[in-house]
Amino acid sequence: IRPAPAVATSANHDLSVRRAHAVCLPRLLRRRERDARGYRCRVIDVTQPGLNHGFDDILAANAEFAAGFKQQQVDGYAHRGLAIVTCFDSRIDPLRIVGMSAGDAKIVRNAGARVTDDVLRTLVLATHLLGVTRVLVMPHTDCRMSAQDEHALHASIYANSGVDTRSLEFRTSPDQASALLQDLQRIRSYPLLPTNLQSMGAVYDVRTGTLAPIVEQA
Repeated sequence: IRPAPAVATSANHDLSVRRAHAVCLPRLLRRRERDARGYRCRVIDVTQPGLNHGFDDILAANAEFAAGFKQQQVDGYAHRGLAIVTCFDSRIDPLRIVGMSAGDAKIVRNAGARVTDDVLRTLVLATHLLGVTRVLVMPHTDCRMSAQDEHALHASIYANSGVDTRSLEFRTSPDQASALLQDLQRIRSYPLLPTNLQSMGAVYDVRTGTLAPIVEQA
């Protein structure tokens, strides 16, 4: 999607929100508009009422963000060699927590910061192609994934939404320390990861901002 100049379609709409976007389409379309690369395009107003189904605030915020955007001169490598596996909780700002910035580390997020098969797949790419040499597994305090066991979480979802989710494994564990140790072991024993990959587990406290490294048996 390529931004184009603002388009006024009605005096009743806030022009600061209304934007036109060029949506590139296959060459089979009969439209003859082309962008600089030669792709056939058509221009649509993505802020037409109802078109975005409740995302107008997102597009408006992005327009404001893009207006002052400065391209970061960084590539896709983890220049400080770190990958952080953490939760999708929005109270967590992984790079700021460890004093890093864009381009320093890779961030992998899911519910509960669990080392799933997909996390392992991502770490294989990160270690062999993107410069990762160490992994921090970082769950956090006050996490719903450690507040209930698997059965209780399925029951909560059913009570709230009427949906039976028992075919899914959420990998919840009230014993957060044991779950973290288990996840570290999954990383260290995974045959497709480098044998010299460093790993550490630490719990992030959402109330104090501190990291508490997990104590491992010697």
